[in-house]
Amino acid sequence: MKIYVAGKDMERAQIAMDDLRNNGHVITYDWIVSIVEGPSKEIAILEAEGVRSSDILVYLWESDQESARYEAGMAMGLQKPIIVSGKSDAFFFQLPDIHCVDNDEEILKKIGEIEL
Repeated sequence: MKIYVAGKDMERAQIAMDDLRNNGHVITYDWIVSIVEGPSKEIAILEAEGVRSSDILVYLWESDQESARYEAGMAMGLQKPIIVSGKSDAFFFQLPDIHCVDNDEEILKKIGEIEL
């Protein structure tokens, strides 16, 4: 399955991406590699394409993030399934394509339950 991981905490995101790769999934864009370069139009385009080309978006929720919310919004607009790790009571997380889990360790199990 092709997956885009959106989040703020680079260490947390790297662990999630490694776990997904180790279980046979493809990460559509590894933004951790490019984030050290700072924001640019080219990187924004690559990230947006990563969201578009994914089957599922994994949203590593944190209260003080910005860009991951845009990525999750893009995925919602494209009607892609989203797995939100760490929060379940937000208004838009009640939509049918949003699947909430309590923690990152539950992401793989939830991916297996989603029918595309």
